[in-house]
Amino acid sequence: MTSRRVLAALLAAAVASVGLAAGPVAAPPAEAAAGPASLVVAPDDGGVVQDGKDLGVTVAVTNTGTAELPSGRVSLAVDAAPAASTTSLLTSISTRPEALQGKLLRAQASVQPLAVGATSTVHLTEQGDDLAGILTALSGARTLYVQYAAGRSGSVARVFAQSVIVKMTGSKAAVGLAAVIPLVAPRNSTGVVDVATQTSLVASDGAWGIALRAARADPAAAVALDPEVLASIRLAGDAAPPAVSGFLDALRGLPNEFLRLPYADTDLTLARAAGAPSSLEPTSFADVAPERTATTGPTPAPSTPAATTSSAAALTAWTWSDRRIAWPVPGTTSRADLGAFGSSSVLLSSDDLVDTATRRASGPLARIGSTDVLVVDPTVSSLMSAAGGSGVDADAALAELTGLLATSAVNGETSALLAAVGRGTDAARLPEVLRRLGEQPWVRPTTLSGLRAASAATGVQARSGAVPRSEAATARTLVDGEHDVQELGRAIVAGAPTVTAPQRLALLASLSAAWRADPDGWRSAATAAAAGFQGVMDQVKLAKGSDPNFIGSDGKLRVYVSNDLAVPVRVEVHGSVSNGAVQFTQRSVQVIVPAQGSARGILPFRSIRNGRTDLTLSLTTPDGTAIGSRTNRGATVSAGFDTIVAVGLLSALAVLLAVGVYRNIKRRRQPRTATA
Repeated sequence: MTSRRVLAALLAAAVASVGLAAGPVAAPPAEAAAGPASLVVAPDDGGVVQDGKDLGVTVAVTNTGTAELPSGRVSLAVDAAPAASTTSLLTSISTRPEALQGKLLRAQASVQPLAVGATSTVHLTEQGDDLAGILTALSGARTLYVQYAAGRSGSVARVFAQSVIVKMTGSKAAVGLAAVIPLVAPRNSTGVVDVATQTSLVASDGAWGIALRAARADPAAAVALDPEVLASIRLAGDAAPPAVSGFLDALRGLPNEFLRLPYADTDLTLARAAGAPSSLEPTSFADVAPERTATTGPTPAPSTPAATTSSAAALTAWTWSDRRIAWPVPGTTSRADLGAFGSSSVLLSSDDLVDTATRRASGPLARIGSTDVLVVDPTVSSLMSAAGGSGVDADAALAELTGLLATSAVNGETSALLAAVGRGTDAARLPEVLRRLGEQPWVRPTTLSGLRAASAATGVQARSGAVPRSEAATARTLVDGEHDVQELGRAIVAGAPTVTAPQRLALLASLSAAWRADPDGWRSAATAAAAGFQGVMDQVKLAKGSDPNFIGSDGKLRVYVSNDLAVPVRVEVHGSVSNGAVQFTQRSVQVIVPAQGSARGILPFRSIRNGRTDLTLSLTTPDGTAIGSRTNRGATVSAGFDTIVAVGLLSALAVLLAVGVYRNIKRRRQPRTATA
């Protein structure tokens, strides 16, 4: 039922497809989804009708009501004339009729009684001769209508559904079809795919294996390649099984265009909303190996240690057709984001545009301001992904996709369409879908470079999208936490990449677009990543101690710093007091703390007077980045004896001086008397 509802939603929302629909299409009536039964209709061979050959149609009937359905029958009808436009075709598919329309076909099939929730699948065959007498000589796609009637003459239930068949009679019309096949790392928390996962991914039914086979099936398709795939396989070295180690060789032998995605397929608009730098890439792969990312049990060191010390550039090197591609998550792109993408090739869903008929007619190349974008058709993309699945639902999606392409070609609605398969697809039949489409004479496989060269970019406006505030706030916490770790890395005396590199990879993994399909999982992963960043910072800290005493006129306050990291660090200890009872003659001191050890820092002070004061100690990197929180302690000041004596003598001298001045002034004011 889930997949059926997805297909229904795609068709109901097809009006949003800028490349295919030009006007509003009514959604199916509510009772169609909540009625006694639902139908999925899938013509054989993608709905393509061959001259003189029979037409097979599979219909899946599901009891969605609350009572058992008696036996029934399935009947077919078809429009004699092809659809005048993709808009009218989509309207006929998504709007449920009240009775069979078009020409009634002879093919019928019986359906056994259905319990609540049960599904029965039947297959009908319409003779080629009978079909030829109904279809006109005009080329194009026709709507195929299906009726399921339960009970005598449909007295218990009568449900309708539609699909598409295509009859092309010598037409030379064609429409360009370009495809983008993503080859990306699955969502993870480390930024490197472990060997066990790689092994399953490169299998023929794994996401990477499917992408490879799809690229072979359509050499014109572009492969959107995540550099994390390259780095993970190369880091595995000799520890990788032959299927994994040979995958890059097979990939390298493809003639397809390769588009460079950001590392870990970073969600670009989310990263930008979080304040991440535009050049957010791995800094190093030091102390990183795929084996260490496995979720269960200890793992050995990699068999090729040199791989872990290779530069990030070497581990992600490839022969790219485009230096970089920006493929933002639909609905999240603002106008400012487009400018920030710079010279990247931009893939943008037509749902993110205020589209025009001129743009649709000219093809996928468009311009927003000074930025050229390639416009992805969401309806074609969704149907292509669904057609790559399995079962009747996939066959139904393929027929609808084939019909839309045929209608667009016959009516000359656009020069080309661009489909981007969903990220991380596990649609095992995707290679077959691309092969089938490429074999149709009205479909012209097209490269992205061919789209750019075909016509000039048409000016359009972008809709104002945005990343949800809650997601941006969560991502900002991650970016800020990892930034602190990088600043701590500046304080590390030697071996900083072993600390900072895994944390940068963890940030990239947390910002991956792969998480968009699992928002709850992403929030949990983000919480764990933020805790990991703070955990690194907490490994360098001020040692706990009792309240200190400042004794004597001059002295030295000893402060201890502990370091749980496996590398030495250079930090700065700062001290301040709340009043004038004591003064630090040196407010801070640098300390080099050995790996997994501790060191002492000395802050010289001068006592001014006896009493109490509040002491504040803090720890920073030499560049001033705070490490941990400040420590506040109460302190007792006991000034030395010499200080007390000096203060006493000075006080007595001041009193004597004051008395002397007073007496002198008084004597001068007394009147002089004559001497007798």
